[in-house]
Amino acid sequence: RKNCTTSKIICRSICQLLVSFFQVHSKRMMTAAETKAADAALDYLEISRAAGLVVATSLVVFPEALVVWVSSNGVNIPVDQLDGTSEVFPPGVVLGSGAAEVFLVFLGILLGFGSLLFQINAPSFTLICVGLTLILGWYVFVVNTIAHPVFNFENDGHPPVPPADGWATDFRKEVTFYMGYMVSSMALCAIAIGFQFFAVLYLYKVQTGVDEKQNVFKHRCRLGYYSFLITTLGAGMLTVACWVRVQEGASKLPSPVVYPPNIIIYPDVQVMGGVWTVVYGLLGFATVANPSLVPAMKIYAIALWCWYIGFHVMTQVSLAGPGFAGPACQLGMLFTAAAVAPAFFAHELETAVKTQEDGKNKSAMAMKKV
Repeated sequence: RKNCTTSKIICRSICQLLVSFFQVHSKRMMTAAETKAADAALDYLEISRAAGLVVATSLVVFPEALVVWVSSNGVNIPVDQLDGTSEVFPPGVVLGSGAAEVFLVFLGILLGFGSLLFQINAPSFTLICVGLTLILGWYVFVVNTIAHPVFNFENDGHPPVPPADGWATDFRKEVTFYMGYMVSSMALCAIAIGFQFFAVLYLYKVQTGVDEKQNVFKHRCRLGYYSFLITTLGAGMLTVACWVRVQEGASKLPSPVVYPPNIIIYPDVQVMGGVWTVVYGLLGFATVANPSLVPAMKIYAIALWCWYIGFHVMTQVSLAGPGFAGPACQLGMLFTAAAVAPAFFAHELETAVKTQEDGKNKSAMAMKKV
């Protein structure tokens, strides 16, 4: 009987051990499956976010691309005249710039929608898109903001439209052109096209599993770069607005002064816009040093966007006349990129800092347990 009782106890213990083993093993399998499913869901959300950003940044550039294409008038000029003359900038080059920009828009929208709507994620194709966006983006930037404007300025061409009686001095004319038109255009174009390039590159990195969530240094550099562009844009706006105010007065102008992206009817309004833009850039630099300012920067970005649309596009540009309907759409989208891009990178910096701090806290807790 004692042997029988002992054997029963041993069998029962073995059964309990087996049950415990299978329970623990099944829990581990469930935990691994749940973790895998959670990681897959996070990857899908990250890819969707990146793809959505590609579509959004491409749409921002779309009105600019169409304005360049149409204004070149290249489709109406005979082929043998597309090379231009010593006094006419080659229409074929401007037409090519518009075509390149339109191509980048279509490429970005197709790439983003392919990933967002059809879950088509081919890193090799995305890498090709990164290369095309970089090369064609530089071509568009150089032609639209450097080569074409400088050529026209040297030949007294357009699009800058000075005050009705012209500039009082040649110095004022030159400073206004380079700061109010060329530098402002370069900064705004770099923000919009650069933001699209970043979005495409970001999608490629997400597709290939490159994790930069905790890379605080990179996010600081990106925010610092875009803060520099915003400050430069504001300085250019402020320069042309101040010269117009000094020469023409603070009241409403009889005819618009046009130095894109500046279209001025009320000089004081444009002066305010330049000041608010410079402050936004300086706030970005402060946020690079102190990420706790990110919430303030986000709020400021929303307020500045409202100012751009309400006071610059819907007031200044609309008062200039219906002939500026195209530039109004163009500037509305470009200024949207100017308001959103620094705030986006500030948010990325904030996320990286929090992720890094959470990782340190978890490590500290694990060390305490040990």
